[in-house]
Amino acid sequence: MATPVPLQAIDSFLLKYNVGDALLLVFGLALVAALVVRSRKVLALQSGLFGIIFVATPASVLVAAENSLLSEPLAYKSFGLVLVFAAPLLYMTARK
Repeated sequence: MATPVPLQAIDSFLLKYNVGDALLLVFGLALVAALVVRSRKVLALQSGLFGIIFVATPASVLVAAENSLLSEPLAYKSFGLVLVFAAPLLYMTARK
């Protein structure tokens, strides 16, 4: 039987940071994974998906902690819009 994930570690992480910071961390990890694959199309698709996620996430959830990386939800929303508009351009210029 597999041991369950320690929920206290996840809870302590989420108490220090907010959903926007966690999304930025996951986006950074996905960015590194796309760079390892060396495919600009994969990078563009991931960027577009994360842009949609940043735009669709409610503003009240994005900034809930006091020591957030970005202090306002508008920063997360505008970062998402930049990703949404830049992803198709990146996809169209990709060769593989």
